[in-house]
Amino acid sequence: MPHDFPSSAAPAVLPASPTRAPGLLEAVLTILGYFILQLGFGMGFKLLADALARWFPDGVPDAPDRIIVVVMLTVLASAWLTIHVVVRRWGSLTRSGGVLGLGFTEPAGRFIAAGTVLGLVAPLLGGLLTQWLAGDHAVSQTVSEIADKAHFGMRVALVPVAVLAGPLVEEVLFRGALLARLRHLTGDGWAIGISGVLFGAVHLPDLGWLWYAVPNLVLVGIFCAWLRVRSGSIWPSYIAHAANNGLAVMAWFSASTGS
Repeated sequence: MPHDFPSSAAPAVLPASPTRAPGLLEAVLTILGYFILQLGFGMGFKLLADALARWFPDGVPDAPDRIIVVVMLTVLASAWLTIHVVVRRWGSLTRSGGVLGLGFTEPAGRFIAAGTVLGLVAPLLGGLLTQWLAGDHAVSQTVSEIADKAHFGMRVALVPVAVLAGPLVEEVLFRGALLARLRHLTGDGWAIGISGVLFGAVHLPDLGWLWYAVPNLVLVGIFCAWLRVRSGSIWPSYIAHAANNGLAVMAWFSASTGS
């Protein structure tokens, strides 16, 4: 029997299934809209945080910690609004594990285990691949650079956002809306490959446009898409994505910070 997913991610009562699932263009525009929302919310929250810092200099955290708060609010606001829109548009297809469904269905236990294993293996293989491609060049994501400068408590506060909220909205977009339409148009094999490449490519700005860091994310995207197709559920791919991010954020706690 399908699980009821959290109320923060979807309304309690889903609308009737649309006459047809939203098309590929809408799926792509929804992904684009998510990143536009991040830009808009990020700018708005930063302006507010900077204003509060000027008005209450003794009551607002310093810049690194303040930026962490901005990042958390930006991701949470963008993720909630995006997931809400996608679920409303897909209607009852949200709980379908079929080709055009989003996959909010209960998976078999073996796929939960596979998602956990692949989520831990992907960053190890991807790290070796990135190291081989990058050579002596350093690779870092914007959020990692911010976290490295923040205090320990702020890093802890950022972990649920990076490990749970971020992967959830990206799975809904890439292994839900996008993969569903690609499978319908191209078949499973091409859909897995194309969605994996697009998943890696959209992270280029956060990677400082370092192309040699993208294959690692493409590998994660392919693993997650394969899990979604094989299991008929989005949850194994979400677990893999969360495990992958969990390993990545462990590096935040090895960086030195001020007291």
